[in-house]
Amino acid sequence: MSNEMNTTNGNSYLKGALIGAVIGAAAALLFAPKSGRELRQDIKVKASEAGDVIKTAANTISDTACDCAHTVGHQASQIKEKVQSMTDSLRSRAANKAADVQEDIAEAADAARDLTERAAEHTEQVIDAVEEKSKNLLEQS
Repeated sequence: MSNEMNTTNGNSYLKGALIGAVIGAAAALLFAPKSGRELRQDIKVKASEAGDVIKTAANTISDTACDCAHTVGHQASQIKEKVQSMTDSLRSRAANKAADVQEDIAEAADAARDLTERAAEHTEQVIDAVEEKSKNLLEQS
């Protein structure tokens, strides 16, 4: 932002200086006591000088614009690289978390299978015990 303000202030100053120079040169030529031919020649010279100043200013402005465009392009490239790096990092972290969750789910499923198998074994043992006691009771009666 500061760089923009300096460029804008510099351009405004340059424009003001050019306009002031042209007005001052015109006033000096018109108020100088000279013949028509000398006056026309002086105007031609001053116009040529003003044209040179304007060309120089245009070149300076063009160079400044090119520098600004290059700087903006470079900064955009840096921002793109940072965003890409952050995106890659987030993708990696998300993939790691997904793998961790998947592993936790697999472990929970294994634990549930183990509990189910133990419950089934225990149930069979209880059923066998109940059958045995039932047989004993029937035999005693």
